[in-house]
Amino acid sequence: MTIELVQQLERSETKLVGYTVTVSLNQDLAEGIIVQLREQLKAQRHHIAEQCDDGVYLVQVYSDEEFTPDIPFESIVAVAVSEFGSLPDGMVSHTLPAGAYVKVIHTGDEIDIGDAYDFINNEEIASLRPFDFEYWADLRAIEQGEGSIEIYLPL
Repeated sequence: MTIELVQQLERSETKLVGYTVTVSLNQDLAEGIIVQLREQLKAQRHHIAEQCDDGVYLVQVYSDEEFTPDIPFESIVAVAVSEFGSLPDGMVSHTLPAGAYVKVIHTGDEIDIGDAYDFINNEEIASLRPFDFEYWADLRAIEQGEGSIEIYLPL
């Protein structure tokens, strides 16, 4: 596993369509909720119009409370689209705002992604953020423990 810090970069607005759930980190780890949503999205993504690429996003929108593994927060598992059209049943739309972000790349087994977030928190990178997101360019590689996960933190 490696963690690479990429300096600040500018991102344009990104429109997303996918599934949302509000659970705590501990609940997700115990029940595999995000993995289940990811599988559901993989099975249903052919219903989403105007897709931009094959990647998948995980957006994590935090509450105003100090983060602990037991505090529920919103997670959105989605794909990027060029335009919002009609939403397939059960899906939501979400827009990632344009702006400055810090990018951290986690390479290796997805089970170790917590080490990347520990690095982010220990280095106090964008520590007071309302959200962050992961981009999974190659789900097959990630599921085999060989992929890279890009983590974006708004500044």
